[in-house]
Amino acid sequence: MKKKLIGFSVAGALLLGSAGVYASSNSQTLEVFYNVKNIKINQVSKMPENKPFTYNGTTYVPLRFISEQLGSPVEWDSANQTINIGKTNEKSAFYPGRDLEYMNFQDSEGSRHTDLFSYSYNDKTISDNIGNEYSNYITISPPTGSNNWSLLEFPLNGQYNTFKTTLGLTKESKNLTKELKLEVFLDEKLFETYKFSAGDMPKDIELKIKGTNKIGFKLSRNEFSGYFDEVGLFDARFYK
Repeated sequence: MKKKLIGFSVAGALLLGSAGVYASSNSQTLEVFYNVKNIKINQVSKMPENKPFTYNGTTYVPLRFISEQLGSPVEWDSANQTINIGKTNEKSAFYPGRDLEYMNFQDSEGSRHTDLFSYSYNDKTISDNIGNEYSNYITISPPTGSNNWSLLEFPLNGQYNTFKTTLGLTKESKNLTKELKLEVFLDEKLFETYKFSAGDMPKDIELKIKGTNKIGFKLSRNEFSGYFDEVGLFDARFYK
């Protein structure tokens, strides 16, 4: 069946599955075909309220409908003109690279090489040792050798109550040969210790940090290793 639609704004609304549809002042008449009779998701027939259509050899289906049927919520970020599918940044969270910058980095060799740590907010993407991808993260590595460590600190100024992250090995370090130890310091006092070996699954952690002025992450390795070993604090974020 063939039908004409007025304006690209209509097609956009169908793609997003929004309720409001309007024709813009510079609209064009599009000739489209409503020839999709069925959509099967995991072998179950499901058709959206806004019918799919074909235009210039491409079939257009409401994005929100398909994403939500597959278990991924859809959110329109009007400020950045961006469609977010699945997990999005929490609006009440504060992220390194956007809201916080590091205040100090040291290592056991006194080199202070900045390639031994990184942190990012919606920039480059990295993967953990089981293939999950993240665009918000902190990474830290000790220098090669034995009995070496790296320390990365962030200022908190007593503003935050909670720290959350997914802790694990990065993809590059999934074949780790020597155990790593991560120590978390609050105001230079040891608060928590985590150990990492090859084959460990990433795990979610939550720390109560109320009143803390600075937080430090110290990664160390006791046995000799000539490899670049790295731990990720994936989706690291703070809450007030």
